[in-house]
This record gives sequence, structure tokens and C-alpha cells, in this order.
Amino acid sequence: MCCKDGKISFPNIPICPEFMELICEQTPRGRHFRQYIRFYNNMFAFTSMGVHVDESVASNSRGIYTFRAQGAIYHRIGSLLPHTPLSVRHLQLYIYDTDLEIQRRMSQSVEAHEDIVRLIQRILDMHNPFVEKFRQLSRSPNLHQCKLLIKEQPLNQPQYCLPSASQVAAIIVGGEEAGHLSGREILVQTFGGNLINVKDTAGFYDPLQYPILFPFGTYGWDINTRDANRNKVSCRDYYAYIFQLRWFEHNQDSIRADLYQGLQDAFNEGESDTGSIFINDPTFPSYI
Repeated sequence: MCCKDGKISFPNIPICPEFMELICEQTPRGRHFRQYIRFYNNMFAFTSMGVHVDESVASNSRGIYTFRAQGAIYHRIGSLLPHTPLSVRHLQLYIYDTDLEIQRRMSQSVEAHEDIVRLIQRILDMHNPFVEKFRQLSRSPNLHQCKLLIKEQPLNQPQYCLPSASQVAAIIVGGEEAGHLSGREILVQTFGGNLINVKDTAGFYDPLQYPILFPFGTYGWDINTRDANRNKVSCRDYYAYIFQLRWFEHNQDSIRADLYQGLQDAFNEGESDTGSIFINDPTFPSYI
């Protein structure tokens, strides 16, 4: 299911040790971060999510909240600068009025912890090439005349190769460059009334929306993605491989998997009475 019986293989995704430490922390801070990790990701995302929600389900006052989308879910990117100082959102937070960036991010929710917000900002400033390019843009003396070209992944760049700031984006001042865009590049205007849809066939779709999952700005799936054997991989197969947990497969001795063979045998024989399943280990109860 995850790799077509071993036919699909990718190099390991680069791991950010600072994020790994925060995610694995068995402290109140670590538990808080894991609980609100989606919120913190959205706080630092460069793009926004667009979807038409079925309000007839979402507005149900009884039971748990249900989110049902009608049609496609897509992501959108706005202009580099806001129309008003009060409407700063998403990538604009990396560029406009950076002295107040932490306060603006904190104002998005009372659940946010300032120490975590500052830590995420510091990690992305250190590692993320998109953030590096946006910071360069914020220091440009002619910012109001600038545009930002977000580039598609080069065809000769291996999957998970750490990109540089010059590879992911380019700052453009005036000119007619918009006529030379490829189908999977985006030219972000300084000011603009319309949001631009980010195509899900572009490699930068993932790192722009999920900076905590892709802190190094590594590209996600695109139509040119190939596995370690240089075979083309579909979107479904790519994410089936990426999202699958493989820790147990490579740590059978650590989890003493042989002790649970009785469970597998009973399952294969159609056993439904758990009281008769025996595990031969003195550290475990005689039956489960």
C-alpha cells in the first residue's frame, strides 16, 4: 500500500533537529506544540487555504464539528504588501513591518505561546530558503517596485535536495518577465486585488503551505517527480509513501515483535476470544 511492495523508494526527507526536539519533548511545552501544531503551521504558512464548505453540516450544533468540503481544496497566495496595515496576512508577515512580526502572529490566537512562536521564527530564519528570500525583499530600498518570481523545481534537482534561496525564488524589479513564465511558476505582485491559485502540480505547493513539515523548503510532489529508481511517481503513490510510518518495520527487535506472533496466528485462524490468546513472556499478563 505504501510502496507498491517495495517498487517505490525515496531518499529520507531531511530532518530539522530543532523541530524534532520540540515535537518529541515530553514537557508541557512539547505537549502544547503537538496539540496545536496545525495552528502553528498555519501561523507561518506563506499561502492560505481555499475551499467551499458545506455549511449544512458545519453549522450542526449537535455532536462534534464536521468539516465537509465541496469541490477541490486549493491554496492561494496574495500580494507582497497589504492594502492596509491591519490586513497583513501569510507571506506579508515576512516582509511588511517585520519589527512587529511576532506581535502580529501572536494576535491570531490566544492559544499561542510566545516562546514557541519565537522558536519557529528562528528555525525558519536559519533554514528556510523562502524565508531568506522574503527577508531580502523586506530590506529592498525599492520594495514597492518589486515582484517575486517563485520558481518551479529544476528538472535536474534530485528529490529532497536542499534548495538555495536563489533556486526557489527571484526578486524582479519592473520589466516584462511575466511573459516568460512557465506553467508552474508564479509571479507575485507587490500589490494586487486578486489571490493567485497555487497549482498542486507545482513542487513548491507543499513547502509554501506546510513550513513546519518542510522547514528546509524542500519541494514536494510535482508532475516530474521520480523515485530512487528514476521512475515517474503519481501524486497518490508519492504521498502514500511519505505519510507511511516505517519505524516498526525497522525496529522489530526493539519492540519484541516475536512475542506477538500468537496474535497474528489467532487472527489468521479467525479467533475472536481474546482470553485464549497466550503471550509467552513473564513481563506480560498470561492472556490479553
